[in-house]
Amino acid sequence: MTVNHARTMGGFQTDAERGESTTKRRTVLRALGGAGALAALGSASASAADTPAEARELARQDGEIDPVYGYPAQTDDEDPPVSPQHEVALEIRPRDAPIPEFVFEPTGLYIESGETVRFNYESPHHTVTAYHPEFGYVPRVPDGVPPFSAPALPEGGYWLYTFDQEGVYELHCAPHEIFGHAMRIVVGSPSGPAADPLPDLCAGEGTTTAEEMTTTEEADGETTAEGGEEEPALPRFGAYAVLTDPALAPDAIVDERRVSWDDLDPASKQLFLRVEGFPPCPGQATGTATTETGSDGETTDETEATTDGETEATTTDDESA
Repeated sequence: MTVNHARTMGGFQTDAERGESTTKRRTVLRALGGAGALAALGSASASAADTPAEARELARQDGEIDPVYGYPAQTDDEDPPVSPQHEVALEIRPRDAPIPEFVFEPTGLYIESGETVRFNYESPHHTVTAYHPEFGYVPRVPDGVPPFSAPALPEGGYWLYTFDQEGVYELHCAPHEIFGHAMRIVVGSPSGPAADPLPDLCAGEGTTTAEEMTTTEEADGETTAEGGEEEPALPRFGAYAVLTDPALAPDAIVDERRVSWDDLDPASKQLFLRVEGFPPCPGQATGTATTETGSDGETTDETEATTDGETEATTTDDESA
């Protein structure tokens, strides 16, 4: 067995052990999300601070926003240490479906290098997280940018971040990514990994070819490359649909300066959701509920409830009363 000379607490680490460690680390990063993951796993090497609280204190002293933790504020009453040039609202909008829309408004934004954006938490339980390899994703921020993220903040709070490096940044809310809570910011000129379109999944493209990498599905559903290391992920489900909308192409954002959520095609705002067997009430019917939003914006709800294996009812919006 080949030995890799990476020290562990017990001595040396084999290649297989190192791959398993990396896979577990990325899985934990995804589960934690945001600044909590950075603090817990020590990913903030580019930061002058060790914690978000320390980053806040340093920002108030020198007026510099931390490149990893940014500047989180629990309430709108708190004066920011710098004056932002742009604002983005984190919203939850109702729609005719069980799951609301989770929105960055605007969803596309053009800014100049060195400008600061204020992200306003108009609803709670969100993050502003970069698509970064340290979080287990394919890189969708400029090369050399550290893994940055806002923490989850209460409604009325805000988060500041200064975008110093030119290029295209793709961001998401960790808890609501699969529901389409993502956005794109172009700083200066379109450049970097995210200046290129995401792979066309409908054409069968992926991050690697079958010849380049062999993948296996583990028991927890994670896709791993040959050798045990987890394969970097693309933006997931709703976020992928939002970020591939033509209105959010980097050149379109440069031309328009601001692209609203309302400018996106309804097909890009689809829900990709399947719920099975909930709630698990004893003696009651169990079944599968599927909710989809079609390209015309119409919502279709289908429910199949069974008690003894037979289908009790199936309904859609198109059925006659």
